[in-house]
Amino acid sequence: MKFVNIDVDEHGHSYFKDVDLPQTGPAHRISSKNQNVLWWKMSVSQPGHSIDFAKAPALMFVAVFSGQMNVTVSNGETRHFARGDMVTMWDTTGQGHMVKFGGDEPCKVLYIALPDKGEFKNL
Repeated sequence: MKFVNIDVDEHGHSYFKDVDLPQTGPAHRISSKNQNVLWWKMSVSQPGHSIDFAKAPALMFVAVFSGQMNVTVSNGETRHFARGDMVTMWDTTGQGHMVKFGGDEPCKVLYIALPDKGEFKNL
């Protein structure tokens, strides 16, 4: 399963990388291994709302259920996330990332805090 990861380099600059989570199973139902979680929360952000550069509060897995979320990393690259998109945020140090919510509908997002990178550690 392909998704986007935000990581941080040795200078504290965040950047995007495309990753593929290993999965197993028959072609009609593949899945990844179970991952441990610390906590989760849902949020709803209105179009036009923005969050200035901030670090992720924990190692995060983020899934967008509706609306649009535009994320900018410290090198200036911006990626657009919409319903069905997933991103992991490892930028718990450094400058972090910026988020702007766009589109015509509220952006509903599921945030899942992870105790470690688990199966993601080698991605």
